[in-house]
Amino acid sequence: MKETLNSGEMKEDEFWFVALEFAEVVVERARGMFKTKETCDDYIIEYCIVEIMRFFFGLSLILFYAFLRDHGELRYILKLKGA
Repeated sequence: MKETLNSGEMKEDEFWFVALEFAEVVVERARGMFKTKETCDDYIIEYCIVEIMRFFFGLSLILFYAFLRDHGELRYILKLKGA
């Protein structure tokens, strides 16, 4: 997988493998880092998750949520309350 990423040539199924793995890491890290803070609400955590994933996919906010509607597995991994 590392060679595929470095070459810049990736099939769609390989891309989705990377994207979903990245999403799992983002959610785990964001929830782990911010849940330790007493003043951090879930909406702040979800904002960070959405912004990181939006940047990853290169989408505007409205397009990201439209994209998320069509991708159940990604939506399930992100566990966003507002999506």
